[in-house]
Amino acid sequence: MAERDWLETERYAVAIGEPLKRLLDVLYEAGQVPFLWGAPGIGKTSVVREWASERGLELVPVHLPTMEPFDLRGVPVPDHQRRVTVWLPPETFAPRDKSTVHFLDELNMAELPTLRAVFPLILEGRLGDVTIGGWRIAAGNPPSASTLANELPAPLVNRFCHLLCRADINHWFRWAHRVGIHNSVLTYLERNPDHLYAEPQRLDPTQHQVLTTPRSWHMVSDILHAAEKRQMPVTAIAPLIVGWLGRAIGVHFLASLQISVPTIDPWRALYEPDAPLPADPHQLYGLVKAVAQIVDPMNSEEMQKLEAFAQRLTDEFRIFLAQECAARGVHLPMLDELLDRWRRRRRP
Repeated sequence: MAERDWLETERYAVAIGEPLKRLLDVLYEAGQVPFLWGAPGIGKTSVVREWASERGLELVPVHLPTMEPFDLRGVPVPDHQRRVTVWLPPETFAPRDKSTVHFLDELNMAELPTLRAVFPLILEGRLGDVTIGGWRIAAGNPPSASTLANELPAPLVNRFCHLLCRADINHWFRWAHRVGIHNSVLTYLERNPDHLYAEPQRLDPTQHQVLTTPRSWHMVSDILHAAEKRQMPVTAIAPLIVGWLGRAIGVHFLASLQISVPTIDPWRALYEPDAPLPADPHQLYGLVKAVAQIVDPMNSEEMQKLEAFAQRLTDEFRIFLAQECAARGVHLPMLDELLDRWRRRRRP
């Protein structure tokens, strides 16, 4: 399916969490099948699993990109009494004791023959001559977010109620507190809510793209819990954190954990324009954080020195400095435009 303009706007976007669950309730009651569109890792699968569990429904994942048409329909077996061949459905679609929801995840990554095979499943609840009980939910990433996504045939598009889903920090926090997300992650995202979802970053030197998403933060939380059980310092797991969050946000998060002590006196860095700055990004983040903590917003000389210090930094560290200052109520007007541009680029 070619992306439509209305799928690119947030006017009718639904927040992952309770708002989406309420709409699923309506569609379930109406017997209509939703297609959940959204960027990778924002929690589509998790919220569907949680919704089904809360309502006593059995969720059956169906990963269509790995299936062929005959995987859906099953195998033919002879009915000797009637002298006909009947189809025996696969276990995925076998009758179950309780109400079932088949979750057709990453549907638009399936090949066209497989997509054609699911046409009757969506509206009529059947595969060939076999009636499939329960309800269905489909999900996928927009073509702009996945190079593997295929265009859906128009007849199949018309069988769904399309919902554009977005990550929402407030609803994510409610979920995070319930499931025990690590306190360090919660504290960091309270101060940096626009880091919940961020555009892909290049992770040198492999040049892989790393997308920071709610899923990434969940994984980082699990790593922090595991490291604490093994009594490992954060410095030892720094590559894992950067591997999930990307270099920019990963190093920013590591700095918030105070994994390093500035090698240069922050007063010296503030007052001496020629004071050397550390080359190591961890150390530089620690220094920038310390400078933001000591500056007095009522001291005009220090504010001028702070602006001069900011001029020596790259945009990445200027943004960090502006955020740390803002957390203390210190405003740096010279960085307003840079900070606004950065936030717009990372808006999901």
